[in-house]
Amino acid sequence: MRAEVSDRGIVLGEALDEPVDILFGDDRVWSFNPARDGARQGRELIVGWPGSLAERLDGVTPVRLVVHNSGEELWRADEVRFGSTDRALRLRDKDGNPLAVDKTGRLQRTFTTTDSDSRRHLVEATARVLDDLRDVCGLDAYLAYGCLLGARRTGAMIGHDSDTDVAFLSKHTHPFDIIRECRAAELTMRERGWSVARMSSANFKVWVPLPNGARAGVDVFGSFHVGDHFHIMGSLRGRLPREAIVPFGTITLEGVEMPAPRDVDAFLAYTYGPGWKVPDPAFHFEHPPENTTIMSGWWRGARRGLKGWQTFYGGSQGRKVPNRPSLFAGWAEERMAADRAAREAAGTVSDGPDTVVDLGCGNGRDSVFLAGQGYDVRAFDYSSKGRALARRLARRRGVTVRLTELSVASPRDVLLRGAQLAHEPGVRHVYARGLLDNLEPSAREDLWRFCAMVQRRGGLTFLEFRTPRSRQEPKHFGPRKRQYPAPARVRAEIERRGGTVVEVLKGRDLAPLGKENPYICRMIVRWH
Repeated sequence: MRAEVSDRGIVLGEALDEPVDILFGDDRVWSFNPARDGARQGRELIVGWPGSLAERLDGVTPVRLVVHNSGEELWRADEVRFGSTDRALRLRDKDGNPLAVDKTGRLQRTFTTTDSDSRRHLVEATARVLDDLRDVCGLDAYLAYGCLLGARRTGAMIGHDSDTDVAFLSKHTHPFDIIRECRAAELTMRERGWSVARMSSANFKVWVPLPNGARAGVDVFGSFHVGDHFHIMGSLRGRLPREAIVPFGTITLEGVEMPAPRDVDAFLAYTYGPGWKVPDPAFHFEHPPENTTIMSGWWRGARRGLKGWQTFYGGSQGRKVPNRPSLFAGWAEERMAADRAAREAAGTVSDGPDTVVDLGCGNGRDSVFLAGQGYDVRAFDYSSKGRALARRLARRRGVTVRLTELSVASPRDVLLRGAQLAHEPGVRHVYARGLLDNLEPSAREDLWRFCAMVQRRGGLTFLEFRTPRSRQEPKHFGPRKRQYPAPARVRAEIERRGGTVVEVLKGRDLAPLGKENPYICRMIVRWH
């Protein structure tokens, strides 16, 4: 078969409609379906690299293309060079374990290369999670997704998978009640000693440490009936009657018996389609947009864009963001100091340092700088990987920064964190560099609500954002489409909320970063 593998992707002479594995040496690193994943350019079909793999392509390696189910070798080369280095290209984690792109597009260690003791440990932990969900949390929990598929096909976990999946069938039919049910289970599981991460309002992840030193996740998905439709997180929505799920039967996975839907075959056909019996490591869900809109509106609105920021701060692009403070940090700090001096002259300064609330702190470079200037810094970001970078930077610089998860797009987060800060004594400055660039217009209303709440005792809001004059300029940093709010519109929103814009500065050379030099607006606001 005619093929070419290079930095730009995989070029094929024909569009096979079946899963194909690409191997570097003896390691499968990714699987794709050429007919589905490729794009025609003239007479060629080009399959682009997934982002997590593209950023690691630098070096030399043997490459093979192999049809997954038949084992037929389509193409091979003893040496393919990626990037500019001559070193051997090996995709490994920090412990030397092979990595492959999983169904979510991330480079992970899969079950194919996981030792039997660790696999067994994870399956037994999954059974304990199910027991706690059922017996302690009172949920109708069962095996789902890849685990159920592997158990039904072979009784074992799927080799190209990287985590385990369970679900609970809600007793409720209204989103608010389902959220309460899921939150209660999440809290109970934490009290039981599990390490739990919230993924949305209707699903969470339980982290399990493995004997090999790694960790794996047990994903707990909410499922429920609303009207005539059955839904399961992520965004599956269709027709599956309740009697196809309950009363539960059982199924065996890696020798461990677990609860399963009553009609396993009907459930798998609902989940994966009629071809579920045929192994397909290139499978990915193609959710109709209306399904995603419904599910995101119910459960995930506050997490919009999170995956992109996690990938950004966890990958090579995030490491390119400087650790030194931005120009805006020094500019804002001068005005914070002047504001304190004015209060001292008026005799209205409270004991202790002023507080700076850094919203969207990213890697923490400005938070760390402001803490070094003597401020009590509260840094907020909804990317755990961004907060981890900020935490490490603060430790290296020997300063204290209190880091907390917050999504400005979540009314719950805004009201909860805002109320907590509003009841603390002293003046609080709100600092938001680059935040408006990444907020939907509706979320800005929650930002103004937050600022007005926490600055009732005084303080200034410092904003820096890109304007529409930068809309057509190339973007080198950041994982998602930017917003370019017009300064006049931002001012009007602020004034409607009771704020007064006390200083505005616009122009270039205010926020250069690498090759970028956008047209920036800086704005200072006082709230009444």
